[in-house]
Amino acid sequence: MSVASSRRFDYRAADASGSSVSGEIEAVSEREAVDALRRRGLWVTTIEHAGRVNEKRARPLPGGQHAARRGLSTLAREIFHRITGQSVDAELAVVVRAMSTLLSAGVPLDRALAFAAGPATRDDVGRALSEVRDRVRQGESLSHAVSQNPLFPRVFAPTLAAGEASGGLDATLSALADHLDRALNLRARLRASLAYPALLGVASTVGVVVILLVVVPRFAELVAESGGTLPLSTRALIWLSNATVRYGWLSMVVLLLGAWAARESFASQANRRRWHQFKLSLPFTGRLTSTRAAASYTGVLALALRSGVSLLPSMRLARGVVSNMHISHRLAEAESMVMAGDTLARALDGILPPLTVRLLEAGEVGGDLAAMAVRASESADAATQRTASTFVALMEPALILLFGGIVGFVALALLQAIYGINASSL
Repeated sequence: MSVASSRRFDYRAADASGSSVSGEIEAVSEREAVDALRRRGLWVTTIEHAGRVNEKRARPLPGGQHAARRGLSTLAREIFHRITGQSVDAELAVVVRAMSTLLSAGVPLDRALAFAAGPATRDDVGRALSEVRDRVRQGESLSHAVSQNPLFPRVFAPTLAAGEASGGLDATLSALADHLDRALNLRARLRASLAYPALLGVASTVGVVVILLVVVPRFAELVAESGGTLPLSTRALIWLSNATVRYGWLSMVVLLLGAWAARESFASQANRRRWHQFKLSLPFTGRLTSTRAAASYTGVLALALRSGVSLLPSMRLARGVVSNMHISHRLAEAESMVMAGDTLARALDGILPPLTVRLLEAGEVGGDLAAMAVRASESADAATQRTASTFVALMEPALILLFGGIVGFVALALLQAIYGINASSL
């Protein structure tokens, strides 16, 4: 092999002790480079032609365009993943279940991680798994490696630590995948239930705005040319159209300023908590928020308890997935009550829905709290879906009546003006 025909390759590999090493090697082809590294006792994880890397680095885009294009590319990929349902949780659910299957079949952990990182459709998930795999090869535990990466949910690390301590890591990974699947299914059902009312509201609003900005002004010009006295409804419609044309931009400015003020106000935890407490008092929003919080809380509680985590740490983990700050604060008070010797059901009474509390109480009395927490999570999921379905069932006819009334008023005002013009011309 002549030096002139050889090429340089950047590689990253693991040695016999599991430590990660990187460097550069000269070889005719990538295969020969891998073979040469294997003869040195190195297991190659990544290898790339060094010339291509240097070529890419030698031609940076001017004026920060490279960073801008990379940001736009990342945003486009994120939008694509959201449209196609390839969220981080969905990807993690598939990957974690694959790892559980491989571990139960006797595949070593590092190879299971390598397999899981390969077919990942999201780049961020693939990179996170590769980093975890490198840490595991360096001798770290899976739970500690996962805890160092912010992509993984907070419940992963302690749950995996309990699974490692009990020797049932494959079962723990399977339970984590089940938990992610249940959360994704609930989220998908809620989005599907609310999609039609949202689309109906947006389409109707756009239709009304087009009528006020385009149709009514042209009709007003025709009416002005014909002269005569206009009916009250027509004058009111023309006034509303003129106000929309002249001051529509002002309303947009007010809306933007209001959104900015609300965002600044919500920067305070006290204001956010008051807002979350107010949402709980609303008829449908409050019930939906409460049942969804119960479903999330009991789901993580069941997952942690079944993985061998003790009750108080399980309660802290479960509280971390509750997004409503008022409920989360009350759950922290419940942890203090349990620490003082109170039962879980009595501590959660008045915080979570009554049925959820009764199921947890039955689990405490029967000695199988984890199983009843699963039942409570499933019951809260069903209650959340029923509440959302009821909300949608009432929202759809309300929106139809509202926008139908608006369109009817516009049609009546236009027809009255036309009849008035015809009558005056006779």
